[in-house]
Amino acid sequence: MPSKSQDKDVIINKFRISRSSVALCNHLLFISSVIGCGLSIYAYSVEKSLEKNTNYEAYCDINPQISCTRVFRSTYGKGLGIFQEGSVFHQPNSFFGIIFYTILTVFALIESPVAVNGSLLLIIISNFISCYFAYLLYFVLRDLCVVCISTYVVNVANLILITKKFKTLRLIDEMVIQSVSEGKKIK
Repeated sequence: MPSKSQDKDVIINKFRISRSSVALCNHLLFISSVIGCGLSIYAYSVEKSLEKNTNYEAYCDINPQISCTRVFRSTYGKGLGIFQEGSVFHQPNSFFGIIFYTILTVFALIESPVAVNGSLLLIIISNFISCYFAYLLYFVLRDLCVVCISTYVVNVANLILITKKFKTLRLIDEMVIQSVSEGKKIK
């Protein structure tokens, strides 16, 4: 039977491992959100170049079936494919991506319950939107947009990471509550 001292050491070690797991999730969320923001900035610059020059050919235009500019020019390329011209939300989708990933980048540095829950909610919504756009991309537009698919991958990675961070922070809370109820201090 383990002594109280050994029991305390086990709790402290679990706490430390959990804290480093959260730190790793924060770093990876930060990196993946910066990548998502970079992809969105690239897409935005391609869209602005297309507005100035209709013959503009982007690096992501590999062939007629693998073309990001074809997707960006489509009716689904602005306003999330929902908002019509004249609406304040009829902006390039990449504009919303820049805002979204910037918020996630900041939230990745914060461990408050509001930031974690907000990130979780935003990332879940982004994954539903990615499924919607993936459907449009493949079945409606019949295209393969490298930039678009890359953002879907970033969104899935963010979902995995935020879920891990959320569960780990809940575990830490449970350990602290258990420790406090047993009269132990965790450093």
